[in-house]
Amino acid sequence: MNIEHKKEKKGIFINWRLRLLSRILTVFLCMIVVYPLLFTILVSFKNNQEFYSNIWGVPQIWRWENYSYAWVGGKIGQYALNSVIVTFTAVIGSVLITAFGGYALSKMRIPKANLILSLFMVFNFVPGVAYYIPLYSQMIKLHINGTLLMLILPYLTWQIPFSIYIFKNFFDSIPSELIEAARIDGASELKAFFQVMLPLVRPALATVTVFNFISIWGEYMWASISATSSAKIQTIPVGLLYFRGEYGIEWGPFAAAITIIIVPLIIVFIYFQKYFVQGITSGAVKG
Repeated sequence: MNIEHKKEKKGIFINWRLRLLSRILTVFLCMIVVYPLLFTILVSFKNNQEFYSNIWGVPQIWRWENYSYAWVGGKIGQYALNSVIVTFTAVIGSVLITAFGGYALSKMRIPKANLILSLFMVFNFVPGVAYYIPLYSQMIKLHINGTLLMLILPYLTWQIPFSIYIFKNFFDSIPSELIEAARIDGASELKAFFQVMLPLVRPALATVTVFNFISIWGEYMWASISATSSAKIQTIPVGLLYFRGEYGIEWGPFAAAITIIIVPLIIVFIYFQKYFVQGITSGAVKG
């Protein structure tokens, strides 16, 4: 009896130590993630003098004018408008197209559906430098160089393979009897899709939306190449690279501009967090 009691106490002690260790590790990882963001926000309220003299501390004076300077003087407002138009158009377009594609590959008995999906996924492994030049030439031939379509169309297309993979696997986890019942009741394919199937894949919608938004919002390479055709289509990542004051980088407004970039990402993730986590831990990554 004493031996069993000792084993039980030892087990409780080990579990307590593991829980304590896991909590310490969680706090440490949270600090690693949160501190750079906190540091950027604090710097965004400083001027250059305070930045160099008190780089790690809290601002002595909270300079809100850094944000207005970044927005107007640094033209972040103009770049932000381009980013919003490009990102939202590409995200909405990619979500709609890949939702239809995933549904078709999963529920419409298309021959070799898995092979088709595998071929889509192959494009994820093609490096960008392999198609930037021919893509740029194609944009010129289509006479859309120097317009936001030069950004929207590639961004939308690049999201298709991974997004369609998520939707297809999520639709696979939904019983086909539901769609068959809707068809028997006289629902058209579109009606069955929008009223029966789409509400059931909200986690997949959230997952695809978050991934695509993050990928497009912060994309730099193609945005930089496209901006050579016209400065009017510069997005935030490109505009940030050329963010300069009269005598060099003004670190306060520069950090304010970075904060402006980060905030939409945080808002989107918080808004979709519930469904995003569900999508990651269930059918969205099944198979």
